[in-house]
Amino acid sequence: MPNRARLVHFKKVALLMLVSYLSSEYFYNMDVTGPSLSMQEKDLALFLEALGMRLPAPSIGRADGYVVVALGEVAGRAFKSNDKTVLLGYRYKGKIYPLSIHFLREDRETRFGHSTLLLGSYGDGPAINPVLRSALERFFARDGKSILRDLEPSWENVSLKDHVDCRIDWRMKPTLKVAVDLCREVLHEVPEIPLFPGVYPYNNPYVENLLEVGLPELGNARSVLVLGSGSGLDAVCIAMKYKIPVHATDINPIAIANTKAAARRCSVEGHVCSYASDAFTDICEKFDSIFFQAPLATGDKNLTDANRYDFDGALLRRVFAGLRDHLSPHGRMYLMSRPDLSSYVNLSGVSVKTRRRFEPLSSVAIHEIGFASL
Repeated sequence: MPNRARLVHFKKVALLMLVSYLSSEYFYNMDVTGPSLSMQEKDLALFLEALGMRLPAPSIGRADGYVVVALGEVAGRAFKSNDKTVLLGYRYKGKIYPLSIHFLREDRETRFGHSTLLLGSYGDGPAINPVLRSALERFFARDGKSILRDLEPSWENVSLKDHVDCRIDWRMKPTLKVAVDLCREVLHEVPEIPLFPGVYPYNNPYVENLLEVGLPELGNARSVLVLGSGSGLDAVCIAMKYKIPVHATDINPIAIANTKAAARRCSVEGHVCSYASDAFTDICEKFDSIFFQAPLATGDKNLTDANRYDFDGALLRRVFAGLRDHLSPHGRMYLMSRPDLSSYVNLSGVSVKTRRRFEPLSSVAIHEIGFASL
């Protein structure tokens, strides 16, 4: 790409970053308990904490200016970066405000990635918003090489072909009927539940089918475990309906942050305990019910999305191997998986009943699993 064309392209990318900013309050310094923080600020704090990001403490007397902070492996996986992932912030009157996250992604070609963090309103008052917008505009008004060099020196001579936008979806709401009906019954509205980058979207038929089958069966349950909680919709629906303790676990720390945000948005944070665990690795309790929207077992090594695929059913086998230690004798696990589980169930005395197939020829089904006869 000629230098002039590259500069024009880069400015187009910058303009894309400066549109459609969403309204929220001021976020600073990872304090998710401050009474003056809005719901969205607390959600953003959870997201950045999941990325391992802690901004420096206020430093009065230091000059205003840009700050670039390198992020770690969690951020790299979340944004599918092939190299480094960095956060761009701006120090103003001693405080550092997050502006955006940047990365490079290389598949067919090298693309410049961004995730907008600039908010529409701030607790420090409306005067801060134009300051930060102006700072972001100035940063991206320069030539492409300077922009890349200041974000990460090793990017200076990278030839970019395109861009990718991985912003937080702040305005997403549940659309699944089972969740919508429950929200309206309990909350009298359907709240916005953000979706963080790297987390599987919650408005999908797998969640809907699992909730439709399993949710009505939990009337006598005293505790529930949601394995692979993802965005958290399963967990918050169970907590809203029954007001019982729900443990929600996932191997992805960003999914844990998303689950915590969902629980707070639905006013059930006191009932949902969310923490990282690889299957049953960090779980000690037994539960009356387990919900598991399992990644689909596959023999194809090329299907590497851990949100959707489980090579050779390794995760499913581990879950069944540990089931007796974590499911009460008369409990039930409600599992979304392949219709035929015979290759993965290696325990005697386990009963499996297929409760629903998505369609006659589908490769997905909802199972009810327990130790007593079904």
